[in-house]
Amino acid sequence: MAPKAAFYRLLILTISIVAAACSQRMPTNMPTQGARNPARAATNATARPEVTMQYTYQAGADSLKLYFLFSDVSRLMQLQRSASNMTYDVTANDTKAILLRDTVKVATITGPGSPDEVIASISIPNQLVAASNTLQVKLWQEFAGQARMQTAFKVQLQPYMLTKQGILLHKSTGKPLLRGYMTTSDSLVLQSTDTASMLIYRFNADILPALPPMSTRKEAVPTAVKPLDSTIVAAADTFMLPQEGLYLLWPRSEFSRGLVVRPWYFPQVTMARELLDPLIYLTTSTERERMFNAPDVKKAVDDFWMEIAGEKQLARELIRTYYGRVEEANKLYTSFKPGWATDRGMIYLIYGPPSDVSRVGNTETWIYRETEMQLYVRFVFTKKQNNFTENHYELIRRREYEESWYSTVAKWRAGITDM
Repeated sequence: MAPKAAFYRLLILTISIVAAACSQRMPTNMPTQGARNPARAATNATARPEVTMQYTYQAGADSLKLYFLFSDVSRLMQLQRSASNMTYDVTANDTKAILLRDTVKVATITGPGSPDEVIASISIPNQLVAASNTLQVKLWQEFAGQARMQTAFKVQLQPYMLTKQGILLHKSTGKPLLRGYMTTSDSLVLQSTDTASMLIYRFNADILPALPPMSTRKEAVPTAVKPLDSTIVAAADTFMLPQEGLYLLWPRSEFSRGLVVRPWYFPQVTMARELLDPLIYLTTSTERERMFNAPDVKKAVDDFWMEIAGEKQLARELIRTYYGRVEEANKLYTSFKPGWATDRGMIYLIYGPPSDVSRVGNTETWIYRETEMQLYVRFVFTKKQNNFTENHYELIRRREYEESWYSTVAKWRAGITDM
């Protein structure tokens, strides 16, 4: 957030307006996180869950094995309770004829970390992959008293997929690495259908937080710069990546992929600096510098939230809401940097889960519907190709977002969590 004089004036003015409208701070017994106003609750009662998909794959002797991970952005209902099965079709690109159709059950991920996610796996015959056909998968959910609901995704099958012999598994669970991140304490295993090894490059991973939605500046995207170092992992080897940074796996191949390696408990944020960095969207540069230079950074961050809230219970709710969104953004939107620092992560932190999400081609549109506390606003993201990830989307920035952005930031700073 640029430390401009206009920003200070607008922020102070907006906070004053919000504070005057509220006439006093929220009482300690007022519902905050998890209890929305009636208008927003009514909207969510009929809203459909917003499911995202991530996948990886491994070539075998006669088929391509694909693994899928599904998450619900809206968190309206846990997928492990509602998801029943996944259907899939392989369609010929030239004739649009359905060449393969089947249904598989979904499974939950046991253990800590992801109770709101389900996984599935399928196999596609090599001849269907070699023809560059289209795979469409549909995740089906069942809700009490409602008809079944499905969310569809498309994967373009490519011949080069049949050259990817290796896949990374979590040592602790044996499950595939489906997300674009891991921690410095995680152990992985390279499972390969042949004896091929995997080359890994490590790059600098300077975290540049997303620019405000009304900014006219252009975000910097990493390119194929010179790596700091490299590592070779042999088939069946167990390995760790003890240095945080941005890694490129299988470089110089068409199926190369990036991997963000972060310390501690990522995607959760628990350490002092991790708590401070995402506050860039709510604070001025002067405030961040003061907290960064404080003898006890963790206490300085806590004091910031306490100053906003005015009392401990509300401060706890603000912290729980904001850093809960940081964790969700890290899970869903990590690309070549942590999810909270991406365009989608920034919007998710400040505005919360969108009311509606639509995808057309490489465009993703988020809509926040009008409520008593929030005006209608629409954000459009476009998918951008780079060397590290397929999960990078850039916001189409517009000057008209300025009023909505500052108003919503001001509500945070007035201690309002009902957003």
